[in-house]
Order: sequence, then C-alpha cells, then structure tokens
Amino acid sequence: MGTFAANNITTWFGGYDMTTDLSQTTMPIEFEALDSTVFGPVGQRTARSRRGGLEDVSSQVAGFWQADNALDETLFDSLGGATQVITHSHDGAEGSPAYFYQARSFSYQLFGEVGQLVPFSLTAQGAKGNGTPGAVRGAVLKTRASVSATGATGTAFELGAVGSGEHLYAALHVFDPGTTITAVLESDDADTFASATTQATFGPITVAGDTWATRVAGPITDTWYRLRVTAITGTASIACVAGIK
Repeated sequence: MGTFAANNITTWFGGYDMTTDLSQTTMPIEFEALDSTVFGPVGQRTARSRRGGLEDVSSQVAGFWQADNALDETLFDSLGGATQVITHSHDGAEGSPAYFYQARSFSYQLFGEVGQLVPFSLTAQGAKGNGTPGAVRGAVLKTRASVSATGATGTAFELGAVGSGEHLYAALHVFDPGTTITAVLESDDADTFASATTQATFGPITVAGDTWATRVAGPITDTWYRLRVTAITGTASIACVAGIK
C-alpha cells in the first residue's frame, strides 16, 4: 500500500459513524514501561532495564461541532457511561486493517474563538479488563452499508488461524437496526465456506449501538471469516470487524 494521505480515516463510535464529523484522529496504544533495573558488578550496570506492563489504548478525535446532527447528543450521553466499541480504520474499506476496542468517554470539549468555526474534541480510553485486551488489530469484514436480506454480507477475509493462547474477537456496529437484525460470524478453512462454523452470534438487535462478541479461545484451525445475516426485518445499516489477539 505504501504511504498515503489521511483523507478518509474512519471512526465508528458505538452506533454512530463520526467519520465525516472529524478532521483529526489519533489512537495511542501503549504499554507501561516498568523499571526492572537491578544492582550489578561495577562496570557492568551501565543502563536501565525495563519490561512491558499493562496495556492502554485511547482515542483523541476532533472536528467541527454541529447543532443539527446527532453528534453532540451521542457524545454528551456517552460521558462516564457504558462502554462503547470504537473502531478506527485508515479508510473503512472491507479487508482493510481495523483497530477496535471497548472504551469509555471521559472528556468532551466544545466551543471556541469568536468568528471561527466551532470545534469539538473527545477523548475516550480503554475500559475493559478481566481478560479483555486493550486494542485488537483485525480487518473490516463489513463496511458501513445497508442490508435488507439474509445471507453472507461484506467480504470474507483470511485473518489466519487462532493459535493456542490466542482469542478470536469480533464487534458489530449497528447504526440503524431497521426493525430487528441477527447475524453470525462464521469461519472456514476456505473462502467457499462449504463447511462454515459459527463462532459468534450478534442479536437479535433492535436498537442502534454495538455488540462486542464473547471472545473465542484458540486453537481454531480455520483461517477465513465472514459475516452472515441470519434474520432481518426492514433495512439495517451495519459494520463488522474481527481480529485475533
């Protein structure tokens, strides 16, 4: 792919696509640097030693505030509340890398200087423990789009096998559920999905929002994954990401 200009960085925040509200997006992924330096013989201890501690992930996004869309209400209502799945991708296209995690929002800033476009910024931080990782790197299986029929949707992608000690993670963003929608994440050893195995179920879902699927422990020898809608009423707008960690 090479280098590219940042002109379509995609951000899905729970059940809201804030991509076109943003002009800046950053996602720091960090591990605590723990000092493990010990005493040593004279002349041999010449530098500090460090080990990686706990992982942390956050999102800092900024853009131009609007009074007539759902952005302000969505961000205000999220402050200090329930976790939201946040997904970032450099273009949101199916098969492109995606970074997703569970977060809580703690800082929302808005308004600015006289005569200037009104800005806003939001900071969200990783907020799930108990075995749930900070950020998962995977792929977009279904970009934001409308669906109105059952069957496979999006693009099948070869994520790879899930090794022993690893887990399969997936999340579904529902921007509009229509009336109701149920979908499954399937795996297979080939892109034909002749013997597909259901790894996760989303729904039935009747309201906009997100679903973080229960992680699936490896080993899983299948390498191909796809999203399939199993039941739907009306027309829904959804996106799906999956990854291994």
